[in-house]
Amino acid sequence: MRTRAPAPALALAAYLLLSGLGSADDTRDAFFENRVRPILANHCIDCHGEKKQKGGLRLDSRAGWERGGDNGPAIVPGKSAESLFFKAVLHSDPDLKMPPKEPLAPSDVEALAKWIDSGAADPRTAAVRPVVDPEQAKRHWSFQPLAHTSPPPVHNPAWCRNSIDQFILARLESAHLQPSPQADKATLLRRASFDLTGLPPSEDDLHAFLADDSPRAWEQVVDRLLASPQYGERWGRHWLDLARYADTCGFHNDLDRPHAWRYRDYVIDSFNADKPYQRFVAEQLAGDEVTDADELTLVATGFCRNGPSNDDNMGVDREQYRMDQLDDVVSTTANVFLGLTIGCARCHDHKTDPFSSADYYSLIAVFYGTEKRGVPKEPPPKDPDKNSDPEKAAKPQPINYHALVETKATVRPVHILRRGSVKNPGAIVDPAVPAVLSTNHPLPLQPPQAGAKSSGRRIALAQWITSEHNPLTWRVLANRIWQHHFGSGLVATPSNFGFKGSSPTHPELLDFLAHQLLESGGRWKPLHRLILLSAAYQQESRARTDAFQTDPENRLLWRMPMRRLEAEAIRDAILSSAGTLNTRAGGPGIKPRIRPELLTASQRNKWPQHAEEGPELWRRSVYIYVKRQLLMPMLELFDAPTTTDSCPERIHSVLPTQALVLMNDEFVEDHAALLAQHAWESARGDFSTAIRILHERTLSKPPTAPRLAQSLAFLQTQTSAGANPVDALADLAHVLFNSSEFLSLE
Repeated sequence: MRTRAPAPALALAAYLLLSGLGSADDTRDAFFENRVRPILANHCIDCHGEKKQKGGLRLDSRAGWERGGDNGPAIVPGKSAESLFFKAVLHSDPDLKMPPKEPLAPSDVEALAKWIDSGAADPRTAAVRPVVDPEQAKRHWSFQPLAHTSPPPVHNPAWCRNSIDQFILARLESAHLQPSPQADKATLLRRASFDLTGLPPSEDDLHAFLADDSPRAWEQVVDRLLASPQYGERWGRHWLDLARYADTCGFHNDLDRPHAWRYRDYVIDSFNADKPYQRFVAEQLAGDEVTDADELTLVATGFCRNGPSNDDNMGVDREQYRMDQLDDVVSTTANVFLGLTIGCARCHDHKTDPFSSADYYSLIAVFYGTEKRGVPKEPPPKDPDKNSDPEKAAKPQPINYHALVETKATVRPVHILRRGSVKNPGAIVDPAVPAVLSTNHPLPLQPPQAGAKSSGRRIALAQWITSEHNPLTWRVLANRIWQHHFGSGLVATPSNFGFKGSSPTHPELLDFLAHQLLESGGRWKPLHRLILLSAAYQQESRARTDAFQTDPENRLLWRMPMRRLEAEAIRDAILSSAGTLNTRAGGPGIKPRIRPELLTASQRNKWPQHAEEGPELWRRSVYIYVKRQLLMPMLELFDAPTTTDSCPERIHSVLPTQALVLMNDEFVEDHAALLAQHAWESARGDFSTAIRILHERTLSKPPTAPRLAQSLAFLQTQTSAGANPVDALADLAHVLFNSSEFLSLE
């Protein structure tokens, strides 16, 4: 039985016969080459070719017009009347004209109509060449497998304390440079204390270390600091920067997130427990899909909920809002764990990295089945005058955490969205990781088992991210840890390991550190210990003219970089120095005193006014309530992050207003007075002893002879002018709080 040809095929055959083109494919190709290609080349390619793509459209290949531009596919084969390209050629729409200045000749328009209606044969089958060549992309340094690097030989092995030093010294020797001498013990103790706990050492710790001449004295200090509960508060704060943590939603209403603090506490506890990174990542991306999921692992998925949201005022386009929220999740996940800017491919293929929009939406598909749990809504107030409704009373109370979970295994199809708009869907994509990263390491996705409550896509992504076969993850993590000990990473762009990111200064060392993380089971503390026990970390920070001329940016680490303390560490150091630090951990955020004139900026979720502060508000700064509309002014002034996006590296500005705040802020004045009172009482009326106490508490070292003489002269001047001894000491404490020695780590 003879089958009837489909209508489009019949129309095409009829056209070919009537036009004299024949029926063979080569005649259609010939028509394209003889009539269509010259039109495109002369009138279209300049604006829609390799060098320029107006409206996102390329017409220099079949793949280009099939993919289309901002408004979708340009040509519908067989239907010129429905093709945007042909509508533009007709110049019938004033907003859609090609070419823009004057229309084509009627014969050219007729030729294009025939070409499209005959099926738009186009022998230019080569795909549009991406910005980054795929083969070149696969050779990018950060995509390569981790190298099993051995410490290189050096000419001066006596300087080296461990393998890290061999990598550092080999580079220095190749540049004819020598490392700096070891810093003094007081400097080392202050450096390590702030690095690992974010607090200055106590007087007792300082005296004990200075008196300990045993070979293991430094090692014991490092071990003690790593075991301190303050370690989690310090390094948890670094992670909260990455996770864009805040206690409010942001945007106009800036609604309270009453249980966001549970994620903050989860992070701190995870660091103190030295939780393996594989587990840490899995809980944050898929806490409901891990094998032993519980309320704590659901709290961990707050990582996916930390970004700004506008749930109470999202407008009518809920799906577009949802895609905006998922973009925050996908972009942050790629930045934090992989050091990649995949979010740039939301509206178009990435302009500098080998990631397509299909790659981006394949990652969106991983999270597409999720829903929010624990939306911050308060239960309605009870009316005692009305009979209670047993059915309403039986309803569960609002969940006391903010999570992102799945409740079913099936997920709706995900489309590529042209220009990121839900009103302009393209092809359907499956859940996957970027193609350039999956050649030898695809997403380990398994079909959901019968009765499954989730798709399993996010746990598969977490396993893929932390696999030993994923070099990006472990390089990024090793670099972040190094960054917070040396002020800058071996890769200077910690969240961009792509083509526009920096190359590592010590690539072999970076891979060595990544392997150390893997060999320790993904635990951080062994790597901290290795770094702090190295001779490189223990160098003094003094600048040297000879080395500066060769390496002015200290990229080869011929000295320890001097760093300014972060905002939280400055406030915490003031509290610790004054002896007022409340070490209570966890719980809802505190709201310290803010000057009343600044509170008018907070229209929603009002900040309380305090006439004075007390111990309840003198907790560590990591526990300060983070309000997106009104950041704590002192912390904001010293460059605390805005929390809108993931913050991989804080800026370190130098502003006159910073000095003005330290000189005039009530918090600083009050604690200078409290420190002075403690010093005077402990010194029992001896100014020299009081000066020593002030210096050891603020600068973590006893005063030098010239500094002691200078301080005594200052106190004598103050008391001679009528100040009592405590007030004079308060002035001196205030000066020390304002000194660069207090604000910096040598």
